[in-house]
Amino acid sequence: MTDEEELKARIEAAKKDLSFFSLNSDAILAEGFATEEELEESINETLDDLIDARNKLNER
Repeated sequence: MTDEEELKARIEAAKKDLSFFSLNSDAILAEGFATEEELEESINETLDDLIDARNKLNER
């Protein structure tokens, strides 16, 4: 896998994760799989990864 392909894969994975969080955040919290703070941290880490991958891809 080339660096460009890896960056594109990271972007797609982050988008899927963010979609999952968006669609399931109420259930995640209600079922106790994560606290609000843990969920927020996961979302922030995913956003950071998305931004990092996009920036690196745009540098090419």
